[in-house]
Amino acid sequence: MKLIKLTVVILSIFCYASFLSFAQTGGTKNLLKIDLTNSKKVSPIEYGWHYEEIGMIGEGGLYAEMVRNRAFEEANPPRGLEVEDGRYVAIPQEGDNPRKKVYSIDPLVGWSRFPRNTRNIDLKIVDTHPLNPSNLHSLQVEAKGKTGARMSGVINTGFYGMHFEQGNQYKLSFYSRAEEFNGKLNLFLCDSTGKKISDQFEVDKLSEDWKKFSFIFEAEKSTTKGMLCIEPVGDGTFFLDVVSLFPGDTWDDGKSVFRTDIMKNLIDYAPDFLRFPGGCLVHGVNVETMYHWKETIGDPAERPGAWSKWEPNYRTDGLGYHEFYELCEYLHCDAMYVTPSGLVCTGWVHASDEKDGYHHPDVDVQEYIQDVLDAIEYAIGPVDSEWGGMRAANGHPKPFPLKYIEIGNEDFGPAYYRNYDAIYRAVSSKYPQLKIIANSIIGQSNDADKKRERIAEFVDPSTVTIFDEHYYKDIPWVIENYYKFDQYQRPGPNLFIGELGIRGTHPLDVLGEAVFMMAMERNADLKPMMADRPLMRNWDFVEGRGNPLLFHTNSKSFKTFNYYMSKLFRDNKTDVWYNAEFMKSGSAVPLSQEYLFSSAGFDSENNELVVKVVNLREEAVATRLQFGEGNKTVNATVTSLSSDGKVKNTPKRPYAEVPHVEEIRLDLQGEYVFEPKSLTIIRFRKSF
Repeated sequence: MKLIKLTVVILSIFCYASFLSFAQTGGTKNLLKIDLTNSKKVSPIEYGWHYEEIGMIGEGGLYAEMVRNRAFEEANPPRGLEVEDGRYVAIPQEGDNPRKKVYSIDPLVGWSRFPRNTRNIDLKIVDTHPLNPSNLHSLQVEAKGKTGARMSGVINTGFYGMHFEQGNQYKLSFYSRAEEFNGKLNLFLCDSTGKKISDQFEVDKLSEDWKKFSFIFEAEKSTTKGMLCIEPVGDGTFFLDVVSLFPGDTWDDGKSVFRTDIMKNLIDYAPDFLRFPGGCLVHGVNVETMYHWKETIGDPAERPGAWSKWEPNYRTDGLGYHEFYELCEYLHCDAMYVTPSGLVCTGWVHASDEKDGYHHPDVDVQEYIQDVLDAIEYAIGPVDSEWGGMRAANGHPKPFPLKYIEIGNEDFGPAYYRNYDAIYRAVSSKYPQLKIIANSIIGQSNDADKKRERIAEFVDPSTVTIFDEHYYKDIPWVIENYYKFDQYQRPGPNLFIGELGIRGTHPLDVLGEAVFMMAMERNADLKPMMADRPLMRNWDFVEGRGNPLLFHTNSKSFKTFNYYMSKLFRDNKTDVWYNAEFMKSGSAVPLSQEYLFSSAGFDSENNELVVKVVNLREEAVATRLQFGEGNKTVNATVTSLSSDGKVKNTPKRPYAEVPHVEEIRLDLQGEYVFEPKSLTIIRFRKSF
């Protein structure tokens, strides 16, 4: 068996190397043929996003909170996991898998004394006299008086520094109490040297009981390396908790918790739906670390936050269940809530002898049924219901735009099929208007790619009306499986790609996803949906790695090659499919799909024919066109997105890779040159 696997790997590497070598060679002109007599009515693909807290997408990004570790809970270990000899107990491959190493971080992350060598300040995280049962830790500050002319205090540097803009306001709130503290606290914004760059506020007469304070600063200077400073003047011990700083110019005139610059880019894309809260965040690694939506609503100071398996491994849940729906409203998109099914991440539990079986926790599925029914009631229930009333009390009496419920994330096997059936019947009975989504098997084996074969193993296969397939593959796999969906049985469940990740060098990884999306367009009679990911990453946190749709620093949000590729598909939907293929020169034989891919359709709303072409070659390709029959020249809009792979969009060069748009006269029986490593969109009005 090992020899067979090794042979397959070597063959795959050889084929991929041959593909790259072939893609760089020249060749005779080929024919791109669009057969306008071979068509079918299809459903335009719905393009949305997969949201999951990873890589500081929300914390340190979309969620506008500027203070890191605001409640001093970021070092909390994952609930329910026991540690022995530096390893989690009873976890498969706990010693070999870096994703399963015991979670450890400095409890003071984000916080420090200033200056760091001062002897006037001592800091310590404590769990005595907690603010509330959900927030057990606070920061103990022992002040020893102020000596000399230089300030000594406590600072928070935020997420890679705080961005202050001259003239903007910043809203501070925090809780504090004291024990024999004789003095006052000075609060202000400062630059990286400790120089004050805002007005200053004072707090005195702290008591032994927690009290909330709120102030609004105005920045007197712009900086991207700013800090929040709390300077004690006097001796004694005081405590801080839930220290929060928000810019006054968040989205919706300061009414939301979302960063305005990021929201502008999100809204510019105009997604059809948002899938949340994950991802692996949904099922967690045990029952305790599953997504518990009820812990993420209400007063942020009473939300416990949670550990999750993806770095930075902790979320405050300030962007909680309620805020997700607000985000959907701002984006004018449908909401897709992914609810736990009672199973956990299969990579964290041992396999059983049963087919696709794992030793998942023994749970009562009725608890998960009630949990999702409560979640739905919170989202769309009437204000006189228990949870609908809670939504109204939290400031939103109007129902949220909930359309989809996905049961589990990447869950499969006998236990899932039983739980899915029970949850499906409960939800569909009470909320028949909601569309329910089922999971498919995940993994890298060939057997795991045969996802639809598992539908027969559901308790009632007729309940599987939308089937979520996740793929994390490489470019050779995309090429090999270009016709995968053509083999799917009709009628059958709607096709949903809830997560897709294609590995490869830039920009072939992104163009590989474009090829995959072309395969979906060819099979759009399956009413496909695509949840693009990764949505965002914090540039500094991931050090510029990866290919999200958006990157952000603490001061700017910028679009990527992946954003523009996905946006071009989203903006060029079609509802009629035409057969489009490249042909060998002088032959009726279809050209191998190893380097040129095409898709064609008709946009009835705009009465335009839309042609998409992906060229994976290292060189431009001159191609003869045959768009329908007869000679005709038309006015066409051509949008091309290409990259040499050497220069990517960065904070300093955010427009290094952008689409190029031009208006041309196009001979439908003429010739066109497709740029190397590119996606090209050709649109023109159909008048023939």
